[in-house]
Amino acid sequence: MAQARKIAEHLAHQKISAVYASPLPRAIQTATPLAALHKLKIKETADLLDIDYGAWEGMAREEIHARFPALYETWTKTPGRIKFPGGESVKQVRLRVEKLFNELQEDHLGETLTLVSHRVTCHVALCVALGLSNDAIWHLRQDVGCINEIEERDGVYVVTLMNETDHLR
Repeated sequence: MAQARKIAEHLAHQKISAVYASPLPRAIQTATPLAALHKLKIKETADLLDIDYGAWEGMAREEIHARFPALYETWTKTPGRIKFPGGESVKQVRLRVEKLFNELQEDHLGETLTLVSHRVTCHVALCVALGLSNDAIWHLRQDVGCINEIEERDGVYVVTLMNETDHLR
C-alpha cells in the first residue's frame, strides 16, 4: 500500500483520463490511491490479468523445477514457446495485451491512461511496445511498483520510460 501511495503521489501532476486494472485484489489495491487522487473509477479488465500458470499456480520455484524440469528450463530460456499445463501461453497473454491496446487507442485517443497489471503481463506489454518477440520477456527488468510509460505516435509505440522506481525511494 505504501508503494501504491508513492506511485499515486508521483503521478499526481499527470492528467490521467482513466485507470484500468486487473481484477485481482493486488492490482486493485495498487490502483486505488491513484484512481482516488484523480477522482476516477477503476475499470477492471481481465486483459490485464497475469499469465495463468495452470498446474504451476501456488507452487514454489523449487517444486516446479523438481516436477517440471524441462518445462521450467523452457520458461527461463525461451518463454515464448511455453504453454502451462492447464494454463496459458505467453502468446495468449500477448493477444490479450494487443487487443486491449487496440481498444484503448480507439476509446482514448490522445488521452493519458494508467494500466495496473502483473509481472508477466507487464513484460509482455513492453515486448509488444518495443516490437520484441515473446522470448524476450526476461530481457526486460520489471521491479515491483515500477512505472513504465508508453506513447502511441502515428500508430507506433514508443517506450519513453521503463522500470522507473525513483518514486519508491
